[in-house]
Amino acid sequence: MNKKPLVIAVAMALSSTALSFALAAEEGVKPTAVQKSAEQGVVETEFDEVLVSATRLSEKVSETSRSVAVVAEEQLNVSQASSVAEVLKNEANINLTNGPRATSQGVEIRGLSGDRVLQTIDGARQNTSSGHRGSYFMDPELLKSIEVIRGPASSLWGSGALGGVVAQNTKSAQDFLAPNETFGGYLKQGYDTNGDRTKTSGAVYGQQATVDWLLNGSYFDSNNINTGNDETLVNSASSGSSGLAKFGWQADEASRLALSARVNKINELVPSNPSAAVSSSVPLVRRKTDDQNITLNYSLAPANNPYLDTHLQVYWNSTDYDEDRVTKGQLDSTEYRTVGINLNNSSQLGNTKLTYGVDGYRDTLKTVRDDKGQVGQRPEDIDGETTVWGAFTRADVQLTQTVNLDAALRYDSFKNQSHNLNASADDTELSPSLGLSWQTQPWLTLSARYDQAFRAPTVEEMFSSGTHYCIPPIPGFLPKGLCNTFATNPNLKSEVARNKELKADFRFNELAGDDELAITLNIFRNDVDDFIVQQVSNPYRGIPGLEQTTSWNNVEDAQLTGFELSGRYRIGQTRLAMNYGQTRGEDRNTGDYIEGMPANKFNVDLSQGIMEGDMKLGTRVTYVASQTNTPTGYSVAKYDEYTLWDVYLAWEPAMGVMSGLRVDFAIENIGDEKYQQAWQTLYQPGRNMKLSARYMF
Repeated sequence: MNKKPLVIAVAMALSSTALSFALAAEEGVKPTAVQKSAEQGVVETEFDEVLVSATRLSEKVSETSRSVAVVAEEQLNVSQASSVAEVLKNEANINLTNGPRATSQGVEIRGLSGDRVLQTIDGARQNTSSGHRGSYFMDPELLKSIEVIRGPASSLWGSGALGGVVAQNTKSAQDFLAPNETFGGYLKQGYDTNGDRTKTSGAVYGQQATVDWLLNGSYFDSNNINTGNDETLVNSASSGSSGLAKFGWQADEASRLALSARVNKINELVPSNPSAAVSSSVPLVRRKTDDQNITLNYSLAPANNPYLDTHLQVYWNSTDYDEDRVTKGQLDSTEYRTVGINLNNSSQLGNTKLTYGVDGYRDTLKTVRDDKGQVGQRPEDIDGETTVWGAFTRADVQLTQTVNLDAALRYDSFKNQSHNLNASADDTELSPSLGLSWQTQPWLTLSARYDQAFRAPTVEEMFSSGTHYCIPPIPGFLPKGLCNTFATNPNLKSEVARNKELKADFRFNELAGDDELAITLNIFRNDVDDFIVQQVSNPYRGIPGLEQTTSWNNVEDAQLTGFELSGRYRIGQTRLAMNYGQTRGEDRNTGDYIEGMPANKFNVDLSQGIMEGDMKLGTRVTYVASQTNTPTGYSVAKYDEYTLWDVYLAWEPAMGVMSGLRVDFAIENIGDEKYQQAWQTLYQPGRNMKLSARYMF
């Protein structure tokens, strides 16, 4: 693909390093926010982030009984990631799925992925799900933070939060401007050596009196990427653009109205299943993806009214996949639309905070499957919709000075309709949860919780029809060949999870002076009933491999057990972070291992601030153990262990003529390790050097 790199910012950043050292020594450097806090004796905030959307209630990480991970803006800047999944891949029990192509990557939490993990952007559900196509479209450049709930959360969000929630929070003008500032912006240029990937981004933003606004955009262009040992992954080039516009109006001290619009476009020539290589059953397609969203938010929270903290959200999502099956001469399209509304309120009643509300959404799915040259051998078009309405309530009760209880209950009613088949199915679900926290010591909080969650079957799973695939004629045996056709299943039941979890949270300050330590341990057991899987059946003359039908069915009952252990320590400008995650999955009825469970993973990250905090040097090591817990007779007996080593540097002068400039540099997979993540067929990217420069004005 053609390259149009803007290298001026990079050259300027590199050539000015010597000047910055001189200015820092001559003028001194303005202390960072963390340094100021340390000087004031308040250092606990760095390791105690505030959750703003994942739990639908503003609360600190140390206060929730759930297992959560938060990636803040500084980590987003350092990672220079190409996808949301790549940002999260170093967190305990969180992995990326769908192979090394960034445009198709998804997020796996505790062994569950796809439709079993709910994705939100600024609180609006992102329900797009269509086969092997990508569904995480947000450019990390447009985000200020990502919050992840590990474990079921249907009592908060309803269907889909079976494995957890990935809540993405976009930037706004208020994140960049101080109260007395009215206008600003930035330009940023990045480059990755692996794939010769260039990325250009920028924003302008402002605020005046009661109005604030932001316009943010990015463009990337990448050639084929290389896996370990400098091997090229063919058909992995891509290009795309993203845009975000946000406008806010603070009508008075109590009420705010905000409107945001987002668009993401991707253009790529890839296998129809991007997590695999091109083959006779996986044709090459030129895919154009167009994802759009409009969200309107209104909030009302009078300072002197403890009963009123109201939030109303209306949103519209649109995702179009246009595919040219270049080897088949066929044009396919998939259109996914979501219209949704959320309304909730929080009331403080003595020692109880009560949050309650209703929400609903309608998903529509329309597909066109071109059978030119293959008449009768393609899936039939889908014209269906899903309608969901839910009501929920959550009570946070302070039982004593040290004991807190949170209890929640949600009711959902959903209906799937296939207009082209004139068929429908409906059901209801209750999702309760209960959490109990006890601050046994100022430095130790113990928690226990229970969550029940569900994932409703999709229109595609219930009502797919037509031909799945065909086997060519075999003379003397199959003179006309054999086609496998979809069988509808309107009786498909929801997947249901029941999760039990224990948590210990340790928080220490000033153990050795200006330092802080946070350690969190979560132990869980998640029993998931009625897993929905796609199965081929009814073999011709009983011959395996000649199955005649495909359908989605409820099959195994799984038991997922494991834990996450994470720790962070800071002393002065030195920071150490470590985490370890382990998940094991078994069929409760047979005791056999089940597919898809991640290998055990250990991650350690050490960084040092220098030049009064203007520069940070860091290194990261990730060890992934071999995965031998594969089902009996599975095609791969085990997946090998591997170790990855990264280094990174961030430089952001706080004062002087270079104030406003930030440079990030990293080398990932220094050893060019050729490694295969468990359950994936393709190898992951090899060595990659990343460089980006941002200038704020």
